[in-house]
Parts: sequence; C-alpha cells; structure tokens
Amino acid sequence: MERLGWWLCAGLAKLGALDSGEPGEAARCSDAADIDPVQMLFGRLLRESRIAYPLVVDAWQAVGEHLFEEPEDGVSVRYVHGSDRDRWIDVYFYPAGVLSNAQVAEAALAEAELIRQAHLQAGYTEFQLDRLRSFSFTGGDGKAVDGNALELAYTIDGVRYSSAMTLLLDRLYFVKARYSIEESKLSRRDAREQLQAFTARLQPRLSITNVGDGAGSWADSLAGMAFAGMDGSVHDRLGGIAHDMRELRLEYDTPRADPLPVPEARTAELSAS
Repeated sequence: MERLGWWLCAGLAKLGALDSGEPGEAARCSDAADIDPVQMLFGRLLRESRIAYPLVVDAWQAVGEHLFEEPEDGVSVRYVHGSDRDRWIDVYFYPAGVLSNAQVAEAALAEAELIRQAHLQAGYTEFQLDRLRSFSFTGGDGKAVDGNALELAYTIDGVRYSSAMTLLLDRLYFVKARYSIEESKLSRRDAREQLQAFTARLQPRLSITNVGDGAGSWADSLAGMAFAGMDGSVHDRLGGIAHDMRELRLEYDTPRADPLPVPEARTAELSAS
C-alpha cells in the first residue's frame, strides 16, 4: 500500500469512519499494518530541511509558527490580514516525498475527509464540502505548478463561515493552506479563489532545501528521525536570506536503537479557533 493510502486509512480508523465504510476499502486498509509507516512518509532520505517563507504576502502578514510534536506533521505558519481579526490563513509544511499528481490529489481528498470528520465530531452544523478542484500557476522557477483546492462551509454558534483549502507538492514537502472567514463577508467560492491567489503568490517566494544522509540504509536512518528544532536565523549556508523572510530548520536525528512507534493520523485542524 502506498504511503498516502496508509495515511488515509490510519486517519479514518482513528476517526471511526471505517466501520461504516465500503467493504473493499476496509479490506484494503487491513493491509496497512504490514507496512512500515516511516518508509511511507518519505520518498527519499531526509536528514535536514530548511524552509524559508516570506513574512508578508500582499496584505497578509505572518504572526506565528507552530511545530508539531511528530516529525511527519511538520510545521505551520499563521497569516493575518492587516488589522483584521475575522480572517486568517494557516500554511502547513510537512514531508511527503516524491509523489505523482494523482497521489497528491489523493492526499487532498484524504485531507478533505479528515476535515469533514473533525468538523462533524466537533458538532459544527450545516457542514458543506464541495468537490476537489485543480488549479495551476507559474512557480518561482518559471514552470507551471499544479495544485488542488476545495471550498467548504459550516456554522459555529449561529455564525456561518466560508472556508477553503489548497494543497500542492513542492520539493518533497506538502504545502497546505487553510482560509476561513465569515460567510457574510465572503462567499465560499470567493474564499477559495482568494486562497488560490494567495498560494500562487506565496509559492514563488518559498525556499525549500533538503539535505540527504548517505550513511547506512535510508530505511534505518528514517526509523530514527526526530526534530532537533527550528532556527529563525536570517542566513543560510549558501549566503543569506532576505530580511523579510524567516527560515525554519528541521533536523532529523541520527538513528536510534528503538524504532518509532506507528504514528497516529495527523491531527485534522478545525477551521475556526
């Protein structure tokens, strides 16, 4: 089973969604236990990754970061719109490996399912999730970048929200963005289109540098991965990062004697907080 297939099954199992699922899907997911999940998280060995992102994207300004406990969950950055506190965009970076466009689309569908389950379990009412859409734009290298997007809506405490998600693969990492705003101020279609425009402006300014470790087998080394921390320095080993950029340095420890336990599904974030 492919890494994304295992990850989706793990997520659905954690949320209790497989009990009422299709028999074929349940049978396919039963094979997941025989696969080393660490091997499915990466398409190649990663020892260190450096991700530099812009502090400002048009009217959006980065205001905070969150490092998730599990390495496969990566990091997130929150952007706010000027002085507005009724809208925000969360951008997530987490390792994916080398995947086809079809696998990236599968990941987007898996994300959508986890979001749906999380919203329903939280008791959000009138939840609506639209179909997955593809979009493209010109990346930082002048080549076309393909992404996936969807729009959704839900109600919390009587307030209706428009929300959207975009997901793309960039230099071995998933880059996912989530946008939420009150529906009275923006329709969910407009929210999706604004998020796609933000993603198209963000990606050309991202710098993602990966360093591999050639010592030992890649599977053994991955089994010992762990975050060493983040570094907000403004200079990298290649000469420097602009003052309006921030760098995240993700390091993976040398192999440990004990393998990592089978990870649970990545936590599906809710759209409002």
